[in-house]
Amino acid sequence: MLPDPRDPSYLGALIYFHHAAEALSFSRAARALNVTPSAVSHRITALEMALGKRLFERRVREVHLTQDGNELAKATARVWKELQGVTERLIAQEVLRVSVGPYLSSQWLLPRLGKFEAQHPSLRIDLIHTIGQPDSRLADISIIWSEQEDPKSKTSQLFDTKAIPVAAPGLQVDDAFWDGNFTPIHYRDRSTWRHWLSAIGAPTNFADRGEILEEPHIVLEAAAYGRGIAIGFLPFIGKFFEQGRLVPLGSKTVVSSRGYRMVVNTSERPMADLFADWVSRQAKEEVISAPTEATYGSS
Repeated sequence: MLPDPRDPSYLGALIYFHHAAEALSFSRAARALNVTPSAVSHRITALEMALGKRLFERRVREVHLTQDGNELAKATARVWKELQGVTERLIAQEVLRVSVGPYLSSQWLLPRLGKFEAQHPSLRIDLIHTIGQPDSRLADISIIWSEQEDPKSKTSQLFDTKAIPVAAPGLQVDDAFWDGNFTPIHYRDRSTWRHWLSAIGAPTNFADRGEILEEPHIVLEAAAYGRGIAIGFLPFIGKFFEQGRLVPLGSKTVVSSRGYRMVVNTSERPMADLFADWVSRQAKEEVISAPTEATYGSS
C-alpha cells in the first residue's frame, strides 16, 4: 500500500532519505540529523517497504542508490533546495506588525500595500485587524479610529475625514429626512449621527432611532440593502459610490468628530518610520469629495 503523503512519519522518512542520498552514508546523515545511524537505517527501511522499492544497495561501510533511489533523490534534492531558498528569504525579511481596523484595511490600505512591499522586498507587513483600541504591545504601528486628536498624544492625523449621509439608490428621501419615517443606522454608538445633525442645525433626536452595529462595513452594507440611512466617511465611502450601491443624500459634508490617526509604537525599528512616512504620503494624496449627483439638498 502506498504511503499517505499527509502522514508526518512519511514526510520525515523523506528527510532522512534526502540526507542519506546526499551523503551516500547513513552515518553522515545521522550526524546531520543528530540521530543514530540505526535510526536512519530503520526510517529508510520503512520507507522502502511502504514504496515497495529498494532505494539503496547496502554494502560494507557504504551505500549506493538504486535506479529508483536515484530518481527519488533528484526529486527530494529539488524540493530541499526550494525549501532552503524560501527559508533564507523569510529569515532575511524584516516583519513589521501594523494594527488597523478591518474597514480601513479592506477599503484603503490593502489595495496599496502590494506596491509598497514590491518596492521594499526585504520588508513584510503583517496586518493585525482589530476593532476598537489596539494593544500597542502587539504592533509596531497602530492606525486608530478615534476622537479628534488630543494635542498631548503622540498620534498623527491621517485624513480630514468628512461625514455624509448615504442610502441605497432609489430611496425617496426628502430634504429634511429626519422628519420622516427613515431610520438611521449607527456604528458603535449614536454620537456620529448626533454630531452631523447638530452641525447642520437639524434636530438631534433623529439619532435616538435605529440599530447600533459593531462593524463599520456592516453599517454600509445594511444601508446598501435599504435598512436605513448611514453616515459614510469620505474618502472611504468612494468604492460604494463607484459601484452604485450607495448614493450621498446631498452634498452637505461635516468634518467628522472622529478620524484615523497613526502612532508608531517603537523607536527601534527604522522600517517603522519608513512605512509610517509612506502611509502619511498616501493619505495626503487622497481627494475627499462626494459625487456631484445628489438626491437631497445642497451645500
